[in-house]
Amino acid sequence: MDQTVDTFLKTLLRSGLLNREQLQTALRAVPDNCRDNAKELADQLIKLGKLSRFQAHKLLQGAALGLMLGPYQILTPIGKGGMGSVYLALDSRSGQRLALKVLPPHKAREEERYLARFRREMDLSQRLRHANVALTYEVGEFQGVYYIAMEYIPGVSLHRLVSQEGPLTVGRAARLFAEVCSGLEHAHSQGLIHRDLKPSNIMVTPNDHAKILDLGLALMEGEVAEDIEVIGGQGYVVGSMDYIPPEQTQDATDVDARADIYSLGCSLYHALAGRPPFPGGNNRLKIKRHRFDEPEPITRINPDVPEEFAGLIRKMMAKKPERRFASAYDVRGELLAWASGDPALPMDQQGDKGFQQAVTELEAGEVASDLIGKDILDADQAAKSSSHAIAVDQERRKDYMWLVLGLIGFWLVVLSGLGLVVLLR
Repeated sequence: MDQTVDTFLKTLLRSGLLNREQLQTALRAVPDNCRDNAKELADQLIKLGKLSRFQAHKLLQGAALGLMLGPYQILTPIGKGGMGSVYLALDSRSGQRLALKVLPPHKAREEERYLARFRREMDLSQRLRHANVALTYEVGEFQGVYYIAMEYIPGVSLHRLVSQEGPLTVGRAARLFAEVCSGLEHAHSQGLIHRDLKPSNIMVTPNDHAKILDLGLALMEGEVAEDIEVIGGQGYVVGSMDYIPPEQTQDATDVDARADIYSLGCSLYHALAGRPPFPGGNNRLKIKRHRFDEPEPITRINPDVPEEFAGLIRKMMAKKPERRFASAYDVRGELLAWASGDPALPMDQQGDKGFQQAVTELEAGEVASDLIGKDILDADQAAKSSSHAIAVDQERRKDYMWLVLGLIGFWLVVLSGLGLVVLLR
């Protein structure tokens, strides 16, 4: 057997993605002429649905660790943020595809606040159960890797949608943002303030529904800051500067539900104007403009926006919280009066055509180089769990020995059969 193929198969078994029996079965379906080259063999396993393109890429590089995270099989990266990455994953217990938000060990070691924030998100995300908020299935930790298992939401972020297709119509924006308000209303009823609403944290699904993502900066109303580097406070600003409410720039813990309404207004402005209300400049300038300046009238940027609707956005973006709408429920009522489109569109479900198509494209598609990054279990973490890795590797070596013996036996049977055919002739 070619050494590169031998190494690839050993790495595959060590990864835990397939066991010996599963690999034997898969190899029987691989054409003979593809078994002597590791890359061709990997491509065949992709076609058979046994590996994703990302998994094959990692295995061919010799990376065995980090492709299984507890019960979850990492299929491919979806995106990354300041604290970690999000992967499409397979729950080996249920066969369900989901999104796995991960804080790798090396990131947790860089700054303690990352781990503290991630743990907060692990806790807060489990408190919400609403159709317009990304659902959290479970949270956990595996060999120093903290993760949040969430529903996978196909579609694109509102930010990408506007970048690709241009500003939304007023009717569509009103309908989508009414759904965001519905999710916000639920969060606020649980005492939770998002504090980071922005177009990139709003997903638009194939059935044209809106879902709120990312509770990494969320705050419980009335919560006292034990560490301002984690949840913010006077002199320490948290949030996205293009959409941050004025009061959040002064004391990020002295905010209520109306802070989210301001950010929602900025996001609605972006959806209709194609850009945030205060583009350009550094963070200091953006903060100043949120506190004291009015954005360019949206009717000047987008003449299709009626003045009355522009007034609704201005009220959401009022500098003083008491001049904004009192609740997300009130905003939703105003938006519904402008909404257009089919309000009876079914909610996106696992198994839908749009869901299946998105999953298939992700698993089979090429992975952007900036998303490949480090292995989830980096070298330092792998060293810390070396005793476990050695024990697992010994078991994999046994599996591999039996795999080779099984393949030899398989070909002996085939050759014996051919010999018998010759004798019968």
